[in-house]
Amino acid sequence: MQTEIFNIINIFIILICLCSVGYLLFALFALELFNWKRKKDSTTDDFNPAVTVLKPVYGLDPEMAENLSSFCQQNYSEYQIIFGIQDKNDPAIPIIEKIISEFKNIDVSYIVDSKLHGANHKVSNLINMYPSAKHDYLLIADSDMRVSNDYLANVMSAFSDSEVGAVTCLYSGSARGKIASSLNAMFINQWFLPSVLISKILQPIKYCLGATMIVRRELLDEIGGFHTLSNHLADDYMLGKLVSDLGYKIHLSDFIVENIVEEASIKDLITHELRWARTLRRVEPLGYAFTFLTDSLVISGVTAISIFMTTSNILLALLPIALISIARTVLHLRTKKITGSKYAGSLWFVPLRDILSFYIRVRSYTGNEIQWRNNSFKVDRAGLIHTEQHKLNKDGEEDISDLATSQDY
Repeated sequence: MQTEIFNIINIFIILICLCSVGYLLFALFALELFNWKRKKDSTTDDFNPAVTVLKPVYGLDPEMAENLSSFCQQNYSEYQIIFGIQDKNDPAIPIIEKIISEFKNIDVSYIVDSKLHGANHKVSNLINMYPSAKHDYLLIADSDMRVSNDYLANVMSAFSDSEVGAVTCLYSGSARGKIASSLNAMFINQWFLPSVLISKILQPIKYCLGATMIVRRELLDEIGGFHTLSNHLADDYMLGKLVSDLGYKIHLSDFIVENIVEEASIKDLITHELRWARTLRRVEPLGYAFTFLTDSLVISGVTAISIFMTTSNILLALLPIALISIARTVLHLRTKKITGSKYAGSLWFVPLRDILSFYIRVRSYTGNEIQWRNNSFKVDRAGLIHTEQHKLNKDGEEDISDLATSQDY
């Protein structure tokens, strides 16, 4: 009886390993399909409506001047840029002032406004900038993103289709600094990016990514403006979902934005990725549960042990490790080639990255607390963020009437 149970468990483990191999092959297919379509559709539509670019800023990012300047060098007919800051002593202000003085030929300005409108201070920043936006299309991009001068022409052309309500972009990690930065960039490029492309094949995209979110002003107003997002941690996800719920398409552009990443330590990296993992687990529990298949090297190791305990054949036991290692290597090389990332981690870091992802996944199920800019929050089932001193309503759900107000975002 025990032997039969052990054999069933062994077969189950092998099936999971085969599914993980299938995921890697699917990821490679999705990546190559995206690359092929991008080359095929390299021309942009002759549609270039005026757009306002909203750039919420908090503190200093690595190579910030280059990042922000890249948005001011667009080959585009009419665009406005607004930098939003919430602290008059923010160290980014001198950099922004210098950029504004350098690009006097375009409509660029900054706003300092400390008013808070909810727990998400990035969204509060957007709410404060909104009254100064002049155009009917609003583009939001994080301050650690960098783009080429054809960025606006590429991403705005999708709005020639009247059924498109919002546009978003993939982003690739480009590491600066220590090994923690390389591991972060590797996760973005080889775990996160392919998963988005797989999702796009399986069903229409119904969310946005913070690298770029562009929305028609009338649709933003229809969903209640930025105020609707003010207590959501995953504001990018929710913006896309709300626009999609109105019946409009979310277009995933073939333009890849460069994300300049710099993690001070492994501890900071874990805190950062754990925040993302727990948020995704709360807003997409089923989809997140299946992402364990991406921990392929860990799965292959468990499978190898199971096979060896059953057969005592070391060569047979090493087969799943060999298959997954080959697939991981090809995926690593192709993502570096297709995204153009020069600083995206060494191939030798892949096992470490896989183990780290598995560790964060396990940790993500041990609680709903997150650390965000030295503040503690809880994430509820709707993706709303609360202080640790949260309350429960009469139905046993977390009461959203006492939402967090931290000093950072």
